Amino acid sequence: MTNGLAPSHPEGAEPSSGSPRIRAAWRALVGHTAAAGVVVQDHRRERLMSWLFIAPALLFLLLTSVYPLLYSLRLSFFSWNMSVPNSQPVFVGLRNYTRLFSDPVFQSSLKTTLIFVTSAVTLEFLLGMALALLVTTRIRVVGLIRTLLLVPLMMTPVVAGVLWRTLYHSTYGAINYFIGLVGIPSQTWTGNPEQALAAVITVEIWQQMPVVIFILAAGIQSLPLDFYKAARVDGASAWQIFREITLPLLKPVILVVLLLRIMDAFRIFDVIYTLTFGGPGRVTEVLSILIYKNGLQFFQIGKASAMSWLFLLFIFVIAIFFIRELQGREQGGTA
Repeated sequence: MTNGLAPSHPEGAEPSSGSPRIRAAWRALVGHTAAAGVVVQDHRRERLMSWLFIAPALLFLLLTSVYPLLYSLRLSFFSWNMSVPNSQPVFVGLRNYTRLFSDPVFQSSLKTTLIFVTSAVTLEFLLGMALALLVTTRIRVVGLIRTLLLVPLMMTPVVAGVLWRTLYHSTYGAINYFIGLVGIPSQTWTGNPEQALAAVITVEIWQQMPVVIFILAAGIQSLPLDFYKAARVDGASAWQIFREITLPLLKPVILVVLLLRIMDAFRIFDVIYTLTFGGPGRVTEVLSILIYKNGLQFFQIGKASAMSWLFLLFIFVIAIFFIRELQGREQGGTA
């Protein structure tokens, strides 16, 4: 059949009649459609190959991270003492979670963790900022300072803990030897309840402060120099330049540093494990040590899983706060 305007022709066949312009347009349309089809097929083939390449990594991630995480969430709703032969998980609902809020041991461990994180991160930031300003100056010993700062980073936390346990030793420790030269009696640094937490915080600061220094130093070196030149022309002091120029421009970097260090400090385990194992008593027993003891020493798997998820939720809330602060500053800077 025809529509009265042009003769009909089979679908996909070139029209046998019409002007050369119509035939050329038809050929261009057909060629474009064929090319589009080839592009779509190539795109699908690339996506398929991409998924095939990342499939092993995704499978490994699912087996080693996602599945254990979800399985621990399931176990947090059960009571299961694996030290009892032939014992089976018993569903208890939210009882593992509700009991933690009235558990004095959990509350004490949470308090110790907060004191540890607050003290360590605050001192790391203050000392790190001072040394970051120092290593960005043009003094001759900057190269030596940077080299010395790399030494703690080259040690694993377990090695650092063993090293400082030797230094803290009450009989042959180097620290007691040097303070004895000035007439101070020997101290039981990790055995004294009044000194143990401070001793652990000192080790954490010594090992992790170089991370803060290098990140802050990189941020300082990336700041525009025009503001500093204008401030010096106006006669601003070094403190005024730091307070009015360096700190405001460096706030996004500071937020990133604090987020990284807070999250890492909450996960402290190796150093405390090798130094005090949470002692003396429970003075240095942070949440990670408490979870380890309940799960892998006393085999209270349900209770340990509930602690782990509360711990994870707490860190997640802190991370969301810092991420929103960063996003708010980025939007304010681009507005």
